[in-house]
Amino acid sequence: NNKQTQTFKGIGVGLDKFALATANLIENGGLFVSFTLQDMLGTNLPRPIMGLLRNSKENKGKKNTKFAAKELVREMLTGPSMFLIPMAMLGVGKKLFGKTIEVPMNFLKDFGKIHADKPLNVAGHKITKKDFYQNAFAEMIKKLKSEDSYTDETLSKAAELAQKLVDKGTGKKVINELSDDFIDIAKLYAKDPVNTDFTRAMFENASGSFKDAISHVISYADDIVEKVAKKNVENIPEYIQKLTNRNIVKRFATNSIMYATVLAFLQVIPKLYNKAEGKENAGLTGLMKEETLTNSQVANANKQSKSNPSFGSLAGAASKLTGSGVVGKFGRIMEFEGFNVSFPQLAAIMGFGVLTPRLIQAKDKYDREEILRRDLVTCATMLAGEKILRKAFSKLNETKEGLVLATKTKGHFDKNLFGRVLQYLNPIGGAQVMSTDQIVSKYSGIDKYKNGILGFCDFIDGQGGNLAKVFSVTDESKSIVSSLLKTAGKEMDSLDNASIKEVLSNAIDSDDVKKLVDLFKNKDNAWVQKAKTLNARFTALSVLVLVPAFLGFMLPAINERATKKRVREEQAAKELEQQKCIQNMNNNFFEQNHKMHNIFEEVASFK
Repeated sequence: NNKQTQTFKGIGVGLDKFALATANLIENGGLFVSFTLQDMLGTNLPRPIMGLLRNSKENKGKKNTKFAAKELVREMLTGPSMFLIPMAMLGVGKKLFGKTIEVPMNFLKDFGKIHADKPLNVAGHKITKKDFYQNAFAEMIKKLKSEDSYTDETLSKAAELAQKLVDKGTGKKVINELSDDFIDIAKLYAKDPVNTDFTRAMFENASGSFKDAISHVISYADDIVEKVAKKNVENIPEYIQKLTNRNIVKRFATNSIMYATVLAFLQVIPKLYNKAEGKENAGLTGLMKEETLTNSQVANANKQSKSNPSFGSLAGAASKLTGSGVVGKFGRIMEFEGFNVSFPQLAAIMGFGVLTPRLIQAKDKYDREEILRRDLVTCATMLAGEKILRKAFSKLNETKEGLVLATKTKGHFDKNLFGRVLQYLNPIGGAQVMSTDQIVSKYSGIDKYKNGILGFCDFIDGQGGNLAKVFSVTDESKSIVSSLLKTAGKEMDSLDNASIKEVLSNAIDSDDVKKLVDLFKNKDNAWVQKAKTLNARFTALSVLVLVPAFLGFMLPAINERATKKRVREEQAAKELEQQKCIQNMNNNFFEQNHKMHNIFEEVASFK
């Protein structure tokens, strides 16, 4: 039994490691990796297999190769094109326009202002990349500390970070080190440490993860700062502003072209998979006689397949989207995140690039109904379903384990039950499952919090966690806290968060509290590992198992059954109608025969 227990534990550890690796891959790759994994496992691979088996019983066991070809072409072209097209076009854009083509418009606007406000260094020369790094870091720290102006402490820390970037280079390892430094600053100076995301950097208009922000800073410095340094102009701020405006327009134009190209290509895909399928709807193979597919149906389908939505003038749209009104805001919302599409973009692509052209070019009513069932559910699952399930799973684990696994908005617990539930049903807002970087920032180095371990306790308490369960994660931490509580005449299991914080506050300078703090020192401590594992389990389960099983196998089976049912009902209704016609014809025949018989009798009687 002990051997079996160890074996099961070993399998569990192995699965957790696999789940963590999968979650990290998805997190680092963004929507591209998440969507591609779900797309490949949930549609690209299983749906052609299900297509081969489509109507096999009715078709005497034959493989439905035409329907499988349709499924293969549709699924293999749709998902990858959403990301590979922007990826290729961004690569070309960088060659033509420089690195800033990858920098979002709000960041370009803020960087241009930072650059124009301080175009010269202390020596009176045009600023170098190091000077710009320092100015950008100073702005991030100032926003973090909610300062009105730059303090000497802020400028000193910004200079230290800038020097590290110059000395060590701009590689991923250095960016990670700088991120750790920034997190320590955030822990110490954040105005609201309970609700502040320590991994997020802010400027005047733009905000994002520190790692993304510093990557944008580096791209701007490599491109624009060097260009300005080499240019001999009298009015440097004016020249910088012109460059900024030009780059914003280039960035928007690139966004627009990438988006339009993706949408345009998606319009063509139905033609390609319909061609692979052949003239008739292969989903009906074996279900009805050949003559059931009338010439009028085929003609109607061909007529529909020639319809294409128009996209309007790109130049006209671009001029509106560079403004500051509603259209301008819409343009910034629809901005690409690297080659990853944003949530609003993905929703629009699903509507105008996937559903609309497929419905327009559907072969018949059966095909159209299957498109609605299959693609509406698929789009909803890809857009929101998996995210909402992850949130629900994190909430269950929070209740069970006491750890904070999802960050809630300020005022979350002041809402009624319905309001709190809505926070979990919102796929892009409300409560958000914590990323690996966020978990590490909150659960390690707790001595860096402004109030040390008490600041960490405020975070757990303010985000709805349970301190008794948190400090019971390891035997050592449980022993230390239990000892402190016993000294105060209390038991851990019966205490609320406020009571535990009070006991820790009274013993803040004791060796026991210092030992407890040391347990959280490393970035890979037991709390970080547990929180990451709990969140990773459902990420891996949903992406690798639940979504593929539902989208790849259950949904095609549902479609097949629904179509068979409708065909059977229609054929039964048609046969009933035919029987009625035959019965009416027979009745008319006998009635006419009876009349003729009466006429003959009358004629005979007359004679």
